[in-house]
Amino acid sequence: MTGLLILLIAGFAGVSWWRLLKGKELARHSAAVVCKQHGLVLMDDTVMLDTVQLRREDPVRAWGLKYRFNFAKDGILRTGGIVLIAPGRRPTVIIDTDNGQLIDEL
Repeated sequence: MTGLLILLIAGFAGVSWWRLLKGKELARHSAAVVCKQHGLVLMDDTVMLDTVQLRREDPVRAWGLKYRFNFAKDGILRTGGIVLIAPGRRPTVIIDTDNGQLIDEL
């Protein structure tokens, strides 16, 4: 019985880790595409997991991953880039600029 419980926990951890890696890969690609489209530079070509969101108001899409990234515009480092990944939805990239928020859904 204990062996089965350990196997289930290890399996759940493995699946969770794999999904987080796939989410990060998708978020990095999405941020890079949007930055390139708008003449921005994705710093370090990376994103960082910020939160795992749990939403009660939408049971179909009850969870999602929120990644943050830094970007540069005209050689000046900026922060404020966010990528939202939710199952069954396309990634949403939100970039805070001087002219307001830039929101792209890939």
